[in-house]
Amino acid sequence: MNEQRFGDLVERFYRAFLTADQRALGKFVAPEAAWIVRLDTALSGAHHGPEGIAALRRQIDELTAGTWRPFREDSFDIAESPWHAVIMDRFLAERGERRLDSHEVVIVAVEDGRITRLFHYLHDPAAFAAFWSR
Repeated sequence: MNEQRFGDLVERFYRAFLTADQRALGKFVAPEAAWIVRLDTALSGAHHGPEGIAALRRQIDELTAGTWRPFREDSFDIAESPWHAVIMDRFLAERGERRLDSHEVVIVAVEDGRITRLFHYLHDPAAFAAFWSR
């Protein structure tokens, strides 16, 4: 897969995730894929396949009463190489009295034209953990 198509694939995946489009996620995410969210929070763990990643997105909406969102519709960047892409964005959300303003990075691996692994990294892990704590 050439780099242009690789970046396009990751952007289409990201937009599908943001809009909770499970059907589109199924096109971009391999059945054996896993999105790894570290720390000890309500979101932590490995979310497997398109269904698990769609469930993660639904969980985010449920926990934030639909307030979770990117800073702006166009606030993301995607950096890429022949082996990985990195999605960078800033997210805002409310959860009761808690407020989230978080710069986050997701490293994406693609094999055979489908996303196989996603690793989540945070600018401020303590703030993320406090917001998403159980």
